[in-house]
Amino acid sequence: MHIAPASPFTPQLPYVYRCMVFSPDIYQDADYKHFNQPLPDKLHRAVAKRKAEYLAGRVCAASALQPLGHTHFVVHSADDRAPIWPKGIRGSITHSKGVAMAVTTDQPDVLGIGIDIEHLMTDKQESELRGQILRDDETDAFTALGQDHEKPLTLVFSAKESIYKALYGVVSAFFGFDAAKLIAHDRQHLRFILTTDLHPTLPTGTAITVHYQSTHDMVLTECVHLNTN
Repeated sequence: MHIAPASPFTPQLPYVYRCMVFSPDIYQDADYKHFNQPLPDKLHRAVAKRKAEYLAGRVCAASALQPLGHTHFVVHSADDRAPIWPKGIRGSITHSKGVAMAVTTDQPDVLGIGIDIEHLMTDKQESELRGQILRDDETDAFTALGQDHEKPLTLVFSAKESIYKALYGVVSAFFGFDAAKLIAHDRQHLRFILTTDLHPTLPTGTAITVHYQSTHDMVLTECVHLNTN
């Protein structure tokens, strides 16, 4: 499989990132050995597309760790599927239709990072999935977002994925899309508040900011959870 550095985005968060394009249609299991990555046991029976996505994400992660002094590190997955980073490192991985990215940092005030790349949903998908992604009390803020962005649900979906990744390391439990409520936006940020107590340090009403940017067919969202104590 071909994996090469290329990026449609420059992340706004000031951390190490690596973005690559890959070609899942020509994936072979031997590609894992070629890129010095182990094929996880749990993926042996997975479809080629899933194996290719996982490999591309891990290649990005390994490359993003090198500037932080971790060469040849293999980012395995925990039982909950979360990446296992080196001690003192926070990071996030995402992939979508031939594009993969990883972000890493060793800054001690960072408790978690979440990034997410999504290709734009079709109008039908946005209509069908709206009830699963949006809260009823997000209607006004979502309508305002739709006046500035052609595919607002794709953007909100991606943002909530990034929020989940950024907070999960502290929360250590699943929480759904309804845990975050969109309240406002500008040209580069989406503003949310938590609607439930996720952790003693993340009570209801906690403000969450998500950075975002878009191309003609993709969006990138980024969220960082900082220790403010």
